[in-house]
Amino acid sequence: MLADGWSLQPTAAYCPSLNKWLLVPLSGFSCNKEASHNFHLVTAAGGLLCMEEVEWPNRSLVVFNPLNKSYRKLPPMLDMRSPYIVGMTVNTDKSGYKILVAQDGQSLVSQHYDSISNSWKMNTIFYTKIAMLVGMASIKEFLFCLSFWPLGLIAYNNEEASWCDMQVKMPPSVTSPHLIHNNGELFLVGGLEKCCQLTSIKIWKVDLYLKECIEFEEMPDCLFSSFSETLHEEHFSCMGEAGVICFHGSLTLSMVVYDMNRNRWWWVPPCPMKSAQPYCLSNPRYSFFNSLGLAIKPCFIVNA
Repeated sequence: MLADGWSLQPTAAYCPSLNKWLLVPLSGFSCNKEASHNFHLVTAAGGLLCMEEVEWPNRSLVVFNPLNKSYRKLPPMLDMRSPYIVGMTVNTDKSGYKILVAQDGQSLVSQHYDSISNSWKMNTIFYTKIAMLVGMASIKEFLFCLSFWPLGLIAYNNEEASWCDMQVKMPPSVTSPHLIHNNGELFLVGGLEKCCQLTSIKIWKVDLYLKECIEFEEMPDCLFSSFSETLHEEHFSCMGEAGVICFHGSLTLSMVVYDMNRNRWWWVPPCPMKSAQPYCLSNPRYSFFNSLGLAIKPCFIVNA
């Protein structure tokens, strides 16, 4: 999903099954008085969009379903130092959703919002030094994240509101890492560098039992050579939903898509919005490693 700068209008979304861009009106949100403020998207899950007000000192969050037009402004977070959004999950029965917010440092402090209780709650402190959390993927009751430095995999248990280190051996020299889930399995997407030069982009299956990453797929050379020319300082971004992964660089809006279930790669046609820019995460210092766009699977029955 792409939009015109900081504004929420217009918005365009690429549909892989149709291989075309669709203009997505956010009319339900734009009719609300909150839309007069500047918002940008920070995360998405289960058909819901989570947006953050960017005008200082206001940092309010809003959740919106563009399909059924349901809308909710969240209550203020509990007090934290430099909090940032980690991710969002929708309950299995579609009855509600949770939003995870973290503050890293010498220990990982976090809180979560529960839409059923409409309140924030502090989580158990994870006493491990974490530089940052990126690349969220949700499977069942777990929300998996990549931690730095070094690169590692940690998981947040939505039911217990606690963290654990998965102790998975990660591939060496991975750049622009991101997590993707498909059919209940976890995958790592990233580039491999040699002498500070990006040499390939690969996908690994994360085996949580063997505690290792097994190579699954690699971007074909014919695509990689052209795609790498769109990158800035050898870094790229990606997003994924239902086994479809979209890769894009930071210099242009050129995009490559891989369908994991059909084992098919292709270029995305140009976005119809000439001034469109991919949305980034709320905290600029983390957007360097994160997806600059949002993957969303429309769902009518989930309410904000």
